[in-house]
Amino acid sequence: MRVVFISLLIFQLISLNLTLNLDTYYKDYIEKFGYKLEENPVVTDDGYILSLWHLYPKVPNGKVAFIQHGFAGTAWIFFQLKEKSLPFLLLNEGYDVWLGNLRGNIFSHKHVSKDPKDRKSGFNDFSMDNFVASDLPAMINFIKSKTGGKKMSFFGHSQGTTIFFMLAMHDPKFAEESFSHFVSLGTVNNLVHSKFIPIILVDKIYDIFRALNLLGSFYFSNFQRELLANFCKIFPGICGKICDIAASTEPTGKTDYKHLYNLLYYFPGGISTMNILHWGQIHRMKNLVYYNPNFHKEKTAKEYDTNILKKWKIKSLIARTDGDTFSSYQDVTDFYNIVEDKSVVKILDIDKYGHLDCLTATTAPEEIFKPSIEFLKE
Repeated sequence: MRVVFISLLIFQLISLNLTLNLDTYYKDYIEKFGYKLEENPVVTDDGYILSLWHLYPKVPNGKVAFIQHGFAGTAWIFFQLKEKSLPFLLLNEGYDVWLGNLRGNIFSHKHVSKDPKDRKSGFNDFSMDNFVASDLPAMINFIKSKTGGKKMSFFGHSQGTTIFFMLAMHDPKFAEESFSHFVSLGTVNNLVHSKFIPIILVDKIYDIFRALNLLGSFYFSNFQRELLANFCKIFPGICGKICDIAASTEPTGKTDYKHLYNLLYYFPGGISTMNILHWGQIHRMKNLVYYNPNFHKEKTAKEYDTNILKKWKIKSLIARTDGDTFSSYQDVTDFYNIVEDKSVVKILDIDKYGHLDCLTATTAPEEIFKPSIEFLKE
């Protein structure tokens, strides 16, 4: 009875705080700092309607920056350090800033014909291959159409870096013609040495997970995300410990978890089960591979052509740390070692940063964002 009473009390406390309008909060938040957010609907070649965010620079310098979120995320993840958030710092440097939202997340949850609420419609039948072959090209070409075809700088976090590596192998000509610089944060170029428990678990119970693939996606409603956010607002210590366990090899103390709730208003942003299974295949194969729907039978998948990485030409700043469970110090080092022309790849060593820290740590603006922006000037 006591447990029930306490649970009801906690739920009541959280519910009392459910007053936000999440349909407008993110725009109001961004505009509070003096910037304007424009949401552009971009239709992919297979009918998904993506929300491409555009922020307007104060003093244009003629250069373009594209920022891509990671696994289960949204563009919102890059705005967690208030006026010191990465997009704002780029704007202050005069960059024309665009942020992508991949298919299936809460901002890109539309299709020209498929119903996201109908599992049988096939809306959720997508993996990272679709991000690479359809989503990125659609958003990149849209930006080019608005900026005169200029080459741009790509900032990626987590899976956002993975799909850039995949794009560079899937269509190297398109990648090289589109981007002058690549900045990789929370770098995930492989999972050979990753210690990320959820992906390891998917690998270990792949067949069970695939058999339970009934929902097609993991998607939270506004109410569920606000409920989660307010729980973490009231109990930041509990949520902080969960983040440390999932994202950091050990507690780093770099992120102030008292503000974690703000991220959770739009995170998790939704993800397809196929995307999760794709990660399980990558972990099993120890290489970036194309998604194989028959993996449970064949136990293999076609690999992306890593020989292309040896001829890497795009100027790149690759973050490397020993504190991240998803991004492995050794995997990043392995990528650097295979690139023949070392002059185009620069390693940014950041000591004891967790997977979330590189975007939310109080030290990130000085230790990560500043050298990243300076790199773009090289």
